[in-house]
Amino acid sequence: MTFPELPAPLVARAGSLDDVPMITSMTRQVETVDAGEPLVTIEDVESDWRRPGFDPSADAILIFDGDLLVAYAEVPGWRVQAAVHPDYRGRSIGTALLGWIEQRSLERTPPGREARVGQTIPESHTAAADLFIRHGYQRRHTSWILRLPEGRSIDHSPLPEGTEIRAYRPGEEDYAVFRVIEDAFNEWPNREPSTFEGWQAAVTGRTDFDTSLLLVAMHRNEVIGTAFGIPYPDEGWVEQLAVRKDHRGRGIAKALLREAFEEFRRRGSPAVGLSTDSRTGALDLYLHVGMVVRASWVHYSKLLRPAGILPVLA
Repeated sequence: MTFPELPAPLVARAGSLDDVPMITSMTRQVETVDAGEPLVTIEDVESDWRRPGFDPSADAILIFDGDLLVAYAEVPGWRVQAAVHPDYRGRSIGTALLGWIEQRSLERTPPGREARVGQTIPESHTAAADLFIRHGYQRRHTSWILRLPEGRSIDHSPLPEGTEIRAYRPGEEDYAVFRVIEDAFNEWPNREPSTFEGWQAAVTGRTDFDTSLLLVAMHRNEVIGTAFGIPYPDEGWVEQLAVRKDHRGRGIAKALLREAFEEFRRRGSPAVGLSTDSRTGALDLYLHVGMVVRASWVHYSKLLRPAGILPVLA
């Protein structure tokens, strides 16, 4: 791995799975400053770093001041993650990480395929936005974090005839659930497709996975919708929600959301929420059922190499 030039006394090294707790701790510090609250958990980072195709020793870089982690970046695909500790900003560390990210993204992208890189940041993080814009990134879409206010419930509506909602059955419906999620999310423009193995790592392979929080909507023995929930300490979170295209507009997504939130509240979750973005067209649904926006994030992206362009060999 080639490391970027850094101001003394900072040093860089490759990542490893042993770094997950340290990465989590620093990221939560950064989120507290940039987003107003810590969001990521060790289970989130661990599931990301264990996904198929991600090699921390090649796809992650950590920057230290002595024994203190002050910045890091990871390139699991074209959607990347990088952060610089607030006390170490203004020292060109972000610029150095950006150069490494772009180079690693080009290396990871097969010849002839489009090479693109992007990151989602809090809308209030104007310094990061300025850095991206100076380096040729463009604002692509907006994401919103929403919460259902305490004491408010989603109205109950009858399901279409022959449709029911229940917990998924492990080992029997995994691929069917993945297929509903993947087909729905692949309707987004410029989305990088997921693999079944990647979905397993991010969902059923999480150390905090709870079978009863992966709900399925069934219609005559077919999986037509799903909602996947994560039981965070301070919030019940719906990470994925999808309904098969030929069954939309019948209140199934609303019913799945209601069941997921009610299950979290039965468990005593102090809050329930989710996120969506401008590619999905789902914001109006969540506002209609009574959710409120509590934070906005923006995705910045840069085209590094168009499709069909082969790399130049030295």
